[in-house]
Amino acid sequence: MLLKMILEKINRKNKIDQSELFKLGAIAGLLQVVYIVLVATFIILVESVFPDDSKGVIIGITSFLIVFIFSALVSGVIMLGLPFYFATQQKYKESLIVLASSAVSLIAILIIMILGRLFLY
Repeated sequence: MLLKMILEKINRKNKIDQSELFKLGAIAGLLQVVYIVLVATFIILVESVFPDDSKGVIIGITSFLIVFIFSALVSGVIMLGLPFYFATQQKYKESLIVLASSAVSLIAILIIMILGRLFLY
């Protein structure tokens, strides 16, 4: 639904405001962080399901790799989906702005988390 609204808004305009592009990149970065937190929580919760004995090692490794590959797919769609869409529309400048603002928002959130960890604990 959110993607449909974004694509409709993009298709209506020939030229998109740079502030809109920065917002879209920031939203993508924030969605990526939310997804990372959800996957980390899932891994922590599921860790207790798999036994530590040698019989469960193959199942544990296989399950981890499946989650890893699926996570890479979802992360690729979140971070590269809109820039790829712009690139296919030959809007390379818009594509780079969204991609760069996504990366900057991820780095900014990481810095905030590290500083919070340093000063609050």
